[in-house]
Amino acid sequence: MVQGFEKRTCHRFEIPNASLMYKRIGFFFPKKYENSIRLYNISKGGLSFACDEEIKKGKTIIVKLFIPNEESLELLAKVCWQRDSSDGYSLATGVAYLPFGKGYNMNPPESLNRLRELDKKYVKNR
Repeated sequence: MVQGFEKRTCHRFEIPNASLMYKRIGFFFPKKYENSIRLYNISKGGLSFACDEEIKKGKTIIVKLFIPNEESLELLAKVCWQRDSSDGYSLATGVAYLPFGKGYNMNPPESLNRLRELDKKYVKNR
């Protein structure tokens, strides 16, 4: 089993024109993705994005990343924080990915490999 990452050990980077959709997990929530929204930054351990609604800290969501000229990427993630964004209309939301592995409630190891490839491609000044 491959474990998740401590955020301080992962480089945060931006992907031009990338966006994401998310959906909540749970009995009372719709099973469809919300509208496409802005991705602020991403790392091998998590990401942050603009969100139009409040999501409680600790809630698990599924994020679907849309990266130009690449296949989309779905990841299970846990909400770590939310705060007012600089635009004043949305909430900046930070999530950490659930662990990578082959068990229940885990992200597939292949997803971690994709994140590593993105890291190599977009992180500058190592």
